[in-house]
Amino acid sequence: MSPRRYKITVDGTSHEVEVGDVVASPVRVNVDGVDYDVEVPGKPARGATPAQPSAPTRPIARPTAPASPTTPAPTPGAGANAMTAVMPGRVLSVAVSVGDSVSRGDLICVIEAMKMEQQIGANRDGVISAVHVSGGDSVAHGQTLVEFE
Repeated sequence: MSPRRYKITVDGTSHEVEVGDVVASPVRVNVDGVDYDVEVPGKPARGATPAQPSAPTRPIARPTAPASPTTPAPTPGAGANAMTAVMPGRVLSVAVSVGDSVSRGDLICVIEAMKMEQQIGANRDGVISAVHVSGGDSVAHGQTLVEFE
């Protein structure tokens, strides 16, 4: 079965979702370019024989890519020296301060989005000239996180 593609809106933000074969669990789901394996209760595991259905529970999503800092591309209109949020979420921590030297990929901050922690890495080498977020802040897609000199 070929994947089904959907465009959904959550809290005013559009997301591209691609859902793989739903016959067995886990189901491969791609949300805005990030792959997840979603276990679906009541569905047999891939390659297993069907078992008796169990009590209904919530699906469990697990990322399929290893956890590593996300290096966002610069957002048009944000300025060449600005690094912006690639997704809406809540800032859990900020790892840099004004004056810090960073290399591409170094941890800038951790954002919780869709109940998952996303490590946001620097999109270039440079020196931090401004930090626009702090722990606990809510950020929108495209919002400036830090600026470089």
